[in-house]
Parts: sequence; structure tokens; C-alpha cells
Amino acid sequence: MSTLTAATPATTDHAPRRGAATTLAVLTALAVVGGLVAPDRTQGSGMDGMSMTHYMGLLAVQQPWNLLLFMAIPVILAETLAITELVILFARPAPSWVHGLSRWAGLLAGPVMVAILVHLLRHAVIPLTLDGGWRGPADVIAVLAYLLGAVPMVGLSLVAAGLIARDERHARKLHVVFVAVFLVVAHVAMIAGMLDPAVMGWTQGGGQHEMPGGTMMPGMRH
Repeated sequence: MSTLTAATPATTDHAPRRGAATTLAVLTALAVVGGLVAPDRTQGSGMDGMSMTHYMGLLAVQQPWNLLLFMAIPVILAETLAITELVILFARPAPSWVHGLSRWAGLLAGPVMVAILVHLLRHAVIPLTLDGGWRGPADVIAVLAYLLGAVPMVGLSLVAAGLIARDERHARKLHVVFVAVFLVVAHVAMIAGMLDPAVMGWTQGGGQHEMPGGTMMPGMRH
């Protein structure tokens, strides 16, 4: 996305980019398929014996890959978007590679979180809800706040594809808002996720969650 210059009206059209929109559609479709067919990432050996939320358990198992997939990649994309946004706003004109980096980070942000959302809904949220495996309010807040991060990330992808902004000024505003919302919900998820679920009333005796066949759900055998 090009930044505004002194010679560019504030109402410059922010028309949909056909190529970017097509790329986003393909990436999103691949993300959904990948989230559905990928091997279950929510199980494995972790920090046995500790009382923790499923959020923390997810990051603890299958190290270091879960930490990279579920934490590092989304946060790096969001921080890349935040930094490039500052450069675009304050360095006029910003280098073309900054615009390109921002656009590609935006296009990837939505599909990445869609893949995570689909995968965790299938392997964690739905089974935990059906079988009563949640570990109290802290557990629910952490997981749901994390998954809510998919909303602003999808919004960033739609902005990058030129699908929802009226003009460049509107695109910049939406960009800033979506990045801010993602960072807020991500930090809510981290704070609640690091909390011992017992602090908010969960008792260890009711926290074991087994799947058919006796395997523990999801990777948090604590």
C-alpha cells in the first residue's frame, strides 16, 4: 500500500488489488485445509506435574515447534506490521521494500491465524467443551482470547488485499486498529495463560481430560 504524500489527496482510492485478493483467497483456502489435515499439535509430553492452562500446555508440548507455530510466527507477523506501519507513517516517502514487506505480512497474517483457529477448534476447543475439560475461567479466557486474535489478523489481510478500505487514509486507520486489537488480545491470552488455573477456582481433580482410547487432551497431562 502506498503512503500519502503532500501531492496525494487524503481520499486516494484504495481499490481491491486483484492479484492480492486472489493470493489471499488461495492462502486462506490452503490454511483451512492445512488446519484440518495437519497432525494434532495439541498432544505430547510437556511439563508433567504442573498445574497450567491449556494455553500454556499447548506451548509447552512438542518443543520448539509449537512455540514457533502458535506464538512466534503470529507475533512476528504482528510486530512486522506494527513496525512497517510506523515507517510508512513517519518516513515519507517510505522505501518500496517497506510497503512490500507490510503487504506480504498482512496477506500472510489472516491465513496463518485461520489455520491455527481451525486446528485448535478441531483438536482442542470442541473436544474440551463437549467433554468438560476446561480448567476454570483462566483457561477459557486464555484460549478464547488467543483465538480471537484471528479476527484482527483476518482484517489485516483484507486491508492488504484492498478489500475493505475506502481509501488510503482509511486503510492506514484500519491497519493501526487491527494491529492494536491483536496485540491487546494476544497479551490478554498470555497473562491469563500464565496464571495457575487454581487461582480462579479450578481444582486439579477435575482437570484431567481424556480422549477416546485414553490419550490425554491436549498435551497437558497435568
